[in-house]
Amino acid sequence: MYWANVSPKNNFNRQASSVNQPMLSKTQHSTEIASAACPSCQSKRIADRWATRRIPGSKMVLWCQVCGLGWQHPLPTPSDIRYYYHRFPTYNIHGTNEKEQGFRRRIQRIEKITCDKGRLLDIGSGLGTFLKLALKNGWQATGVEPQESAAEYCRRHLGITAYFRPIEEIDLGPKVFDVVTIWDVWEHVHSPVDFIDQCIGLLAPNGLLALSIPNASGYPARLFRGNWRYVMYTHLSYFTLPYVHRVMGKRNMHFQWADHTLKAQSLLQGLTLMLRIPIKPERLIRLGRKEGSASNQDQDRQPGFKSKKKADPTAILSWIRRLVLKANLHPLPFSRGDMMDLYFKKGS
Repeated sequence: MYWANVSPKNNFNRQASSVNQPMLSKTQHSTEIASAACPSCQSKRIADRWATRRIPGSKMVLWCQVCGLGWQHPLPTPSDIRYYYHRFPTYNIHGTNEKEQGFRRRIQRIEKITCDKGRLLDIGSGLGTFLKLALKNGWQATGVEPQESAAEYCRRHLGITAYFRPIEEIDLGPKVFDVVTIWDVWEHVHSPVDFIDQCIGLLAPNGLLALSIPNASGYPARLFRGNWRYVMYTHLSYFTLPYVHRVMGKRNMHFQWADHTLKAQSLLQGLTLMLRIPIKPERLIRLGRKEGSASNQDQDRQPGFKSKKKADPTAILSWIRRLVLKANLHPLPFSRGDMMDLYFKKGS
């Protein structure tokens, strides 16, 4: 993914605290906020602010009164973000977010909207899970990935073309792709409007832009505010559904479909922070993961071997976990979840 959601985010406060972030006094804070300009429209009119304990260093989320964008304030520098990500191995960065089941649903949605399978560009392609599915389904798929080892993995192990560089540094030519996908990417970039303009510029007429972002206009975000799960150091911008529709409408992008989902992890983490419950929700989230030993698995495969059935709490937790993950991916009948997949077609 494009500086994407890292799986170590579950230990986020511990990790991000090592980034050099000095605490500010109240006077300094007031001065900083008064001079803060919206990354989208450059307005200095602030409609709301979310204090947060999820990002160390006196950070907060500011909301623009003019355009409705939210952004982390003060923003970390691009070099700070690069340093943060390069501290983690590729598999840690991309592992937990690349759920094949979710990507399969997304490729099916794309194919329902588009007529022909042509050229597809996945920006923030990570370890290539989505690209692999797209290729299998008959798309001419290419990836862009600024994490070098992830791009190299796609090339060497999957035989997929993946450019190792930010999208603004690659000359792919204008209007060449039938589909551009940006899964869990937009919230990570410093200049959200410039970035989306670059993505739209790569689309051919009637091309499809597919994106997934946290929904800052959903019920969890509005309830938990700065304690919301998706308020984190690597999320630089926060998008509401009305904001996205306004931005796309101004760029001749026509809405096609939306899938809204609600993550159990979001509710669990938000409640524990808001109510100051002294437990670590990350440990609860990880309960039920299968980590059986290889010897036990080999033993179970041996002919004639019959394992004794025991009441196994891990098996029960694993079943509950699978049920929760399935519910996480199930589209909601309303638009107030905490994640949204949005699909827009470019005007001809």
